[in-house]
Parts: sequence; C-alpha cells; structure tokens
Amino acid sequence: MEEEQLLEQCKREEKELQFRSFSHKDALRLGMDLLKASEEYPGIVGIEIRINHVTVFKYLPDGTGAFHDMWLRRKSNLVDVREMSTLRAFAELAVSKEDLMKDWLLDPAEYAACGGGFPIRIQDGSVVGSICVSGLPHLQDHAILIAGIRRFLEVR
Repeated sequence: MEEEQLLEQCKREEKELQFRSFSHKDALRLGMDLLKASEEYPGIVGIEIRINHVTVFKYLPDGTGAFHDMWLRRKSNLVDVREMSTLRAFAELAVSKEDLMKDWLLDPAEYAACGGGFPIRIQDGSVVGSICVSGLPHLQDHAILIAGIRRFLEVR
C-alpha cells in the first residue's frame, strides 16, 4: 500500500474508532479482546494499555521480555506526544519526507513511528491514553490493534 493511502486509512480508523468513555475496567476488557485478536496471527505479542500515562493493562506472554517492553514504551510515548496512531506517524513521515528526530524532535530511542500504537480518543476529541501491541511486523501489530478495538466497540 502506498504511504498516501496508508495515511488516509489511518485517519479514517482514528475517526471511526473512538470511545464514549474509557475506564480501567474497559482496559482489561480491551486487553483481552486484543489478546484474542492476536491469536489469529503467528507469533506472540506484548500488549500495553495506558490511561493518563499510567499503565493499567499489560500482558507479556511467555517468550516476550524486555525487548517487547521497550517497543511498547516507545510506541506509547509517540501516541502520548502526537495523539495519533504510530502507523499514521510512520505514514506522515514518509509522505512529508520528514525525519522523526530532525523534524519532529523526537529521539528514536524513546519514540517509535511504526505500526502498533493507537490513541484512546474519547468522542469529545480528547486523547486519554494509548493502546499498544508489539512483537510482529508493524503492519500486523496495527492490524491486531484495529481488530481488537473493533471487537471491543461492537460488544459495548
């Protein structure tokens, strides 16, 4: 998929996948939906959900560790600062031919512009947290996020 198409897809997803409200209990339910969505892909993923910069759900299955944890943190950091999905950040950087460090002033050691992070956006437009998945190629991480969030929102 071309970067321009990817960017438009990400914008549509962010507009569509918003929450009426989001509690710690919702984080647990969403985390379990993400775990279920991840079972449709080969490999293992770590999952982290943060509300107001506090981790309220984290799952690192057997076979994951500090490396997965680092990627979750970097993705969450980017969502917190830019209030967009990390895949959208990836596409925006590619389309604009900008650089994460030089143009956005974000250290790649602390911020990851690749698929796997998504904002918890309330329908009033405010971003209250982040949802992150890490462990597979970044487009698959993003696909797990979208599938899990859709599953969560349909049940609610």
